[in-house]
Amino acid sequence: MSSYSANRKVRGNPFLLIPPDMDISPIRLVWTDIHPCASGALDELYPNYLNLRDIFLHIVLVVFQVILLLSLAVFLCTFWVFPVIIPVAFMVFSWGITWAILRVLNGPPRTQCRVGVPENNIAAVNDETELWFFINGICTGENWLQSNLTLLANVFRREIVGIHNPTKGLIMDLLECLVQRDLDYKTQDIRQGRAQLRSALRSPTTNKVVLIAHSQGGIEAASIIDWLYGELTNDELLKLEVYTFGNAARHFRNPPVRSGSDETVLQYIEHYANDGDFVANIGVLKFTSLAARYTATNEFSGKVFRRQGSGHLLNMHYLDTMLCGGGQGGFMDAKVPVHEQGSSDGIALKPMKDLSRLFKYKDGRRPEEGGCCED
Repeated sequence: MSSYSANRKVRGNPFLLIPPDMDISPIRLVWTDIHPCASGALDELYPNYLNLRDIFLHIVLVVFQVILLLSLAVFLCTFWVFPVIIPVAFMVFSWGITWAILRVLNGPPRTQCRVGVPENNIAAVNDETELWFFINGICTGENWLQSNLTLLANVFRREIVGIHNPTKGLIMDLLECLVQRDLDYKTQDIRQGRAQLRSALRSPTTNKVVLIAHSQGGIEAASIIDWLYGELTNDELLKLEVYTFGNAARHFRNPPVRSGSDETVLQYIEHYANDGDFVANIGVLKFTSLAARYTATNEFSGKVFRRQGSGHLLNMHYLDTMLCGGGQGGFMDAKVPVHEQGSSDGIALKPMKDLSRLFKYKDGRRPEEGGCCED
């Protein structure tokens, strides 16, 4: 059963947060939820050459990086046995192979961002006054990034700029998540995203900036937004709207405009999660649960839209199941109880699509502006 939470209003010693986050079985991250590929070649597991190549290279990277880490441990314990040239040569060879595979996955360095545009000669409805950005999740090279951008562009009929969080292989991506999530380290892609969003929000021609993030991208989005709170005015930040899928972050701050006020700096934050998505369960679903909501240190703001289902891939398990379905009876048609003043018992049933602001952007539409700010 789907559910909705307004999430009305965690951090401790950052080094103490790492051990529980490391208690992750990689087997639980395997993509076991294989749906029919509703979006065809844009879906991550659609059996075309580029997708199969990326899956194969990721498997090779996992095996190779495990061997590399184990070999490094052996060399550290037996460095007095082997001549120093042997471990050095092995490390150089290993990193050379890893670099070559990552170059294939991520592509060569680029001076311009990848952009998603609607297919089938459909014109994008946004211009320089309405800018859309997307931050991808783990294990995403240039092929899957472009697939994500294109499907997002098709769904919303907007031109969408990609802020690429390049993959370093599953193992290194997970380690990077720990560093970003628990130590708040600003990696290069976080710094790049901060520069792009700051420029967009400061531009006098921009009226609205929409940021979509998936998986690890939710960690990066939270870090970027924290940074922007100290650099931009409230009027500039008022332009920003944030929507996440399978968010892996520990926190998502949205401070009040002034002390004692219910009005927050960002008007619109929405999180979408599958209840069987392991990443969402250690991220957004964990830190917006009833138990977390009543803790004094809870800092996860935004509405939460929860679907009964599994899978973590953006296109296959989120966009296809939540936003791409055109028929009745889908996720957005599901009715959920919400608190409403004036109803007989204070509870009313409403369909998800009436509660979701993101859904109101679908097919080039625009939601009504105004209304009260959201927690």
